[in-house]
Order: sequence, then structure tokens, then C-alpha cells
Amino acid sequence: MEKEEKNILYATIAEGEQGKKKELLRSGLLIKKSGRKFPYLFWRGRNVTAGLWIYSACLPQFEKKLFTERNWETETAKKILDKTVERAAGEFGCREQILSPALTGSSEDMPVEVMAVCLYRHRPFDKICLSLPEEGGRYAEQMMWLLRPYLSRIRKAVICGPESENGSWIREELYQEFGLVLTEGGRPEPGMVWLDLRREKELNPETGKGDQRVKYINRSQAWNFLDTTVKNGYNTEVN
Repeated sequence: MEKEEKNILYATIAEGEQGKKKELLRSGLLIKKSGRKFPYLFWRGRNVTAGLWIYSACLPQFEKKLFTERNWETETAKKILDKTVERAAGEFGCREQILSPALTGSSEDMPVEVMAVCLYRHRPFDKICLSLPEEGGRYAEQMMWLLRPYLSRIRKAVICGPESENGSWIREELYQEFGLVLTEGGRPEPGMVWLDLRREKELNPETGKGDQRVKYINRSQAWNFLDTTVKNGYNTEVN
């Protein structure tokens, strides 16, 4: 199999910590590299085994003052992050940058490669359940991108959730290109991988809970994976 690597920068907040404004504006945040490369698969006419290196940077929660601390001004925090992103791209080849929900207030934007790492951890599998947002065609395309390397061994696929254009599109794609019939299902069967790309607002709080034999993957778990990678203590300082 062909192999390649990708570097990404993940920026988040270091809760409870302080930082000096002048220093951070001058050099940006300290950047660390994950202590290991995370494998995933994607399809480029054939299966490609890739490795994801995660570089991380943590913005101190507060600006350090002489006798106190205060929250960062929005413009100052943006300049610090911009400086960090610029350095990560130029010095470490980070082709993509991810800002955590703690920084942006949104949990929607998750690079498909991170989801692919989470999916790779459950291989091998031959049964899968799919859930898609009702709107947003890019999510159906992301789903297909994630599935392609595994479709040759899938013998059963079901879709959970309400009828939608996304569901109809991926059902047609799977049948026409791979002869795979995507059936309707209320919930995944025990032992199934459940790949759920729905938005947080579309999820029931109990989604993914209950039967521990179901291997559930969604954006929330991908964010947790990134946070764990940052906090696991094995990251190496690179600047």
C-alpha cells in the first residue's frame, strides 16, 4: 500500500493558566508534537495508509497582569493564534489548523482525517451503521470518503435516522458503485461500527449509550481524542 503523512495543528485553551501578552504576540504559543503517528486509511484508486501527526498549542486562559489576571481581548487572542498558525505551517508543515470549541464556540468543523483515525481503530469490521445530517451535502461526501477503503469487506450496512437527501444520495452511491444495499435500521446491531456525522443539535443525549458492544464514532469523540492527545503527557516540545 502507498503511504503518506499529514501534519495538523490543534489549538485549544489551557484552563487556569496565565500568559504574558508581549511574549505571546512576539513568538506565538509553544507548539508540541504528538509522541506517535496515528494511522488511517483513505482511497486514491487504491487503499492508501496514511499517518497523522498532531501538533498542539494551548492558549493560556488568562492574560497575566502585574498583580492580577484578566481574560484576553478578542483581537489579542486572534493575533496570538494567527502567529502560532503561521509558524506551525511554515516550520512544521501543518497543512490544516483546528481550533477547539473552547476557542470558537462551535464543534461542527472536524477534519475528515481525524474521523478517519477514529474509524481505523475499530478495524477490521464487516458491518456498519451510518447516520447523516438532514442537510449539508459535504457530510455525505465525507461519509463516502471515510467508507471507501473499507467497502470491499463490508457485508452489511444500515442507515439510522430520518429520511434525507444525504441518506438518499449515499444509498444510491453505495449501490451503483459497489452493489451494496443500504437498508433502514432503527438502531445498529450489537458489534456494529456506528459512524455518526450528524450535528450535535440533531443528536439525542442518549445517542451512542447503552449497548457497549456498539462501536460508536462521532465528532464529540473525535474532539475528545484530540484533547486526550494534547493532555496525555507524551507530546514533545518542538520550539
